[in-house]
Amino acid sequence: MKGLKFTILSHGYIENDLAWNIAMPDPATKSNPNPKPAWIQAPSYSVLISHPENGYILYDAGSCLGDEKDRRPASMTDIFPLYIEREEFLDGQLHKLGLTVEDISLVILSHMHWDHSGGMGFFEDKSTVQKVIASKEDFSFGLTETMAPYKVAEDCAYFRENYAFRNLDYELIEEDCSLCEGIDMILLPGHTPAVLGLVLHLESGTVIFPSDAINNHANYGPNAKSPGIIYDTLGFRKTVKKVMELQKKYHARIIYPHDMEQFRELKTAPYFYE
Repeated sequence: MKGLKFTILSHGYIENDLAWNIAMPDPATKSNPNPKPAWIQAPSYSVLISHPENGYILYDAGSCLGDEKDRRPASMTDIFPLYIEREEFLDGQLHKLGLTVEDISLVILSHMHWDHSGGMGFFEDKSTVQKVIASKEDFSFGLTETMAPYKVAEDCAYFRENYAFRNLDYELIEEDCSLCEGIDMILLPGHTPAVLGLVLHLESGTVIFPSDAINNHANYGPNAKSPGIIYDTLGFRKTVKKVMELQKKYHARIIYPHDMEQFRELKTAPYFYE
């Protein structure tokens, strides 16, 4: 679509054991019975879309202030420490472009994990109610996990506080759909019951953002390696097949959510792809 473009808003990086991103990346063998785990860095970002008719649309929102310190349980910050400067949070990245949350017409959340939904806290003081689109299956599952009367596991990626942000009007979708000209949304099971993926049809070609449904390049391709964080292994396989078919159909480029190797090759805000 002519006039459709996007930019990548960088929100620092997360460190963790590679085994969370790729299950059994270096399994023990007789000749190497005690392989060492790999400690990696993974980028965190959101996508700001500029639509010629519908204004600015945000895909994911990054983390919430305090997620890099003591907002999350100590066990979680030990497993997934977040490294982010103040200006790398959503409001700072928008400011780099001369924008604020007041300029965002719509937010699409891929799923409700803390590093994708926490930035919605910046919309609490917006002058108008913010419309948000999310996956019904993921949203409902996370809500159940965080609101249940039993104690939520301290390494749970869903946070009760992220469901309590004010000033948000959620629309929950249950099937693939076209949001508007140039923008499609696809449901991708595996990482959670249904991650909401994004397909942008730019004038230069199609770009697919599968979010955490396909974490990095090793989770994709004919010999896709399953991630360590997974809700549904069969759903993951269906997701890979679905995205491969879309990639073939549109000759699309895939941009992974937590692939540092790929991320280093991408241009970030204020640069726009179109």
